[in-house]
Amino acid sequence: MTRFKVILLAAAFLSLVGTAATVPAQQQSLPQADAALYASEPQPLTLDQCGQCHPGHFRDIKQQGGKHQFDCRECHTTFHAYNPRKDNFAEIMPDCTQCHSPIHGDKHNQCLSCHSNPHAAIKAPTLAGVLNYCADCHTDQGMQLSAQPSKHTELSCDNCHHTEHGSIPFCSECHQPHFETQAFTGCASCHPVHQPLAIPFAIDNDLRTCSGCHNDIYPKWQQTISKHGQVGCTECHTEHKKIPECSSCHGIPPAHSKTMLDKFPRCLDCHLDAHDLPTKN
Repeated sequence: MTRFKVILLAAAFLSLVGTAATVPAQQQSLPQADAALYASEPQPLTLDQCGQCHPGHFRDIKQQGGKHQFDCRECHTTFHAYNPRKDNFAEIMPDCTQCHSPIHGDKHNQCLSCHSNPHAAIKAPTLAGVLNYCADCHTDQGMQLSAQPSKHTELSCDNCHHTEHGSIPFCSECHQPHFETQAFTGCASCHPVHQPLAIPFAIDNDLRTCSGCHNDIYPKWQQTISKHGQVGCTECHTEHKKIPECSSCHGIPPAHSKTMLDKFPRCLDCHLDAHDLPTKN
């Protein structure tokens, strides 16, 4: 290697060493502090400013907050203090007991199991649970379902009340009308929703309703030319499934002798069908 090349290599090495030595010094240099930036005391955030960073929570409170529509800081006394290393989320979050007493008793004290979104306080989804859970508060409905078992008793409450707590479903979600033009608004007049088989009868019930289940009997009654065709179903069947005694209306027919009645104690042995009585031509 010539002396000239050695000189060039040495110069290049010294240049690299000098450059590397200056990099840390440049990285360690800091901008001049601007004291004016921190001259004033910060003001508490307004609700609008909270909503700028937390638009979802703000919207929930606005639309479905109910009595929770107050200043965020009344619940959140500590904020912007979450530290994932400390895992202190539960520590800084407010507790329901700060404001609320155990309104559902000691048995149901896990508020967020139903009120999963405290910012939407009036929207409490129901639980897919057993009847007894709901019946702790809704005692009348629980007793009705138990006292008069039906297919409704076999369902979990949220099968019907599925949208949110307090939602009232439409019967048409599960049921068909008894006749084609029947409105669903009158279902509960015959079928109390928690005791659908305890069917009270009113004298003014639309008799086409009976045809929905009794489609073998209703056409005969509708077409008969006997006087029973002029008598509404509920005038004889004052309770659902009740089979009346003929004597409750007719007494003892004077044309029937005691001998005849002793021989034929059942009226329908001769009169055959109460819904389509034989008549003289």
